[in-house]
Amino acid sequence: MHLKDYQKIVLYLYPRLPQLMRCAEEVAREKALASAYETATERCAEEIIGYIRLRDCLAVLGERAKRMFSALSEEEKFLLEYKFFRRGGRRAPALSERTYFRRQAKLAAKLRGLFILYGMDEGWFMRTLGEFGGVRGALELLREEGENAFADKRAGGALFPSRGKGAQKTSSVSS
Repeated sequence: MHLKDYQKIVLYLYPRLPQLMRCAEEVAREKALASAYETATERCAEEIIGYIRLRDCLAVLGERAKRMFSALSEEEKFLLEYKFFRRGGRRAPALSERTYFRRQAKLAAKLRGLFILYGMDEGWFMRTLGEFGGVRGALELLREEGENAFADKRAGGALFPSRGKGAQKTSSVSS
């Protein structure tokens, strides 16, 4: 069994949440400062509220995910980090390829249950984050191109790839 696409997006987002929250807050602040020169005040206020809402939704996601990860063993955390976060530093356990994939499958099954247990089902995800273009674009790209659409960019520090439908939609939040 595999993770659902929205669950993969949460896992790809997680290590970048602090950066994404800072960016959303900075954009909201810059919009507020520039609002003195804006003629459409209501539209400007709506954009500022949108960026503040994005920051808050990402904070809620981060808290729930952090609590969810606390339910994992050290080995499960390592497997999660290895596959989704690409964090180095810890030495990989000596596993055969077959054992690695079996443990990843077992971890995926456990994570699916934990997502539900911690209130992060697909409906919650779409209600909470589905309105944001960057998240929708990343989800669409994952569905169209698969996990490899994220793999080569994560090493360079960017969450969202510079190609595909999500590229323009994410630029203000992922910069």
